[in-house]
Amino acid sequence: MTKKVLFVAVFAFVSIAVTAQNISGLWTGRFTTNSLLQQDVPYKYELLIFQNADSITGYSYSTAGDETFYAVCEIKGMLYDGYMVIKETKTLYQNPPEPAGSRQSHILFFGSDNTEATGDWKQLNKRPLQLMLEEGKTFLKKQNDPSNSGLIKVLQQKKMIAVNNPNEIPVKTDSLKLASREKQLLQTILINTDTIELELYDDGIVDGDIVSVFFNNTVVLDKVLISDKAQKLTVHLPATGEPVRISMFAENEGSVPPNTGLLVIRDGDKKYEVRFKSDMKKSSTVELKRSR
Repeated sequence: MTKKVLFVAVFAFVSIAVTAQNISGLWTGRFTTNSLLQQDVPYKYELLIFQNADSITGYSYSTAGDETFYAVCEIKGMLYDGYMVIKETKTLYQNPPEPAGSRQSHILFFGSDNTEATGDWKQLNKRPLQLMLEEGKTFLKKQNDPSNSGLIKVLQQKKMIAVNNPNEIPVKTDSLKLASREKQLLQTILINTDTIELELYDDGIVDGDIVSVFFNNTVVLDKVLISDKAQKLTVHLPATGEPVRISMFAENEGSVPPNTGLLVIRDGDKKYEVRFKSDMKKSSTVELKRSR
């Protein structure tokens, strides 16, 4: 009995340690390779990470030399206690274009303050005529200034993000702002219709709470003051049937912290009420799934 209780306590401690890590944001650095023909090539590597609990999504960017040659990939991964595992799942952009891009997987261990990560990478797929898969070392550091990021520039050119000030990125699609905080999933709701109505209220005392609402990584309500009168929005769900997430990002905490609110979701004749609390470290999130 004692051993079982001890195991549960240790498991709970490890779970808390994992979710306490905030790795969202931009990471830049370099990687090396074991290829004899390319060991002198100065490879650069970047990750734009969106963290949801221990799940990781985002983008990678690899380039050589003067950045004329580059590749941007979608990434997925998992966060563990002290390290993360990331795989490039799909090549989005490549210059010059090639029929099949080379993709990598990385296991990266964090330094003591979680602002540096080093580890190993392996090639996931062979290029045409390639005999051996490559591998090497990866060295990354978390960045607060995205102005020199090659990845951010490519995403901007592809109109995936909009940059007004290089040191402050308001994002249309992939939100660095949302990624800067942990997302806390409150509830998963099954939706029957293609279109839903959202209503947003302050919950409890009306104390000047201001929030931005995200549909996945896109801002749909920007810095709205919530009160006892509804902020209303109509949302169309994707035809693909993929789950979507509605996130409430606190712009302040009002006069009575934290930022609290009531999200009402109307799905046809059904009504769901979700009470949320967001602050400067985490954003409350609701997942919507199409019922089959």
